Amino acid sequence: MITFRHATPDDIPLLRELAYTIWPHAYLSIITREQMNIMLSKMYDPKTMREEMASGVIWKIVEDDHIPVGYLSYSMFKPPECKLHKVYVLPEKQGLGIGRTCLEEATHYAREQGAEILFLMVNRANEKALRAYRAFGFQEAKSVDWEFSPGFILHDYKMALNLRTS
Repeated sequence: MITFRHATPDDIPLLRELAYTIWPHAYLSIITREQMNIMLSKMYDPKTMREEMASGVIWKIVEDDHIPVGYLSYSMFKPPECKLHKVYVLPEKQGLGIGRTCLEEATHYAREQGAEILFLMVNRANEKALRAYRAFGFQEAKSVDWEFSPGFILHDYKMALNLRTS
């Protein structure tokens, strides 16, 4: 049974372990190892993660029968928008509906907060994620190219789910 539990700063080592396990499977076909390592080191720096948790970004650990299998994070962005920051599931648990359950969890939170839009950023070359988000009802709102770190440009879509019509 899939359940979610709020992550605390004590869970940061577990979240980092999950990220460092999942990311190579998700990204090495679309970005270089160097780029992946830069992103991991910045986004999953314990200090950064603690600051996010303290500022209201909700991190949740996804468990299957009490065993961690993934994580997600989200927060209100600027009302009436909610941002889905992260949703990741272990490779061996993908294709079982866990990712969809994560999207439902984030959608439920967004609606509870009165959000009208749930949005996320996704690499334009990440076809697997794009298919999943589209199947859930997200639509590409715009293309965004931005410098994540010097010399490393991300080529993303901002995808949005209209919560008033879905």
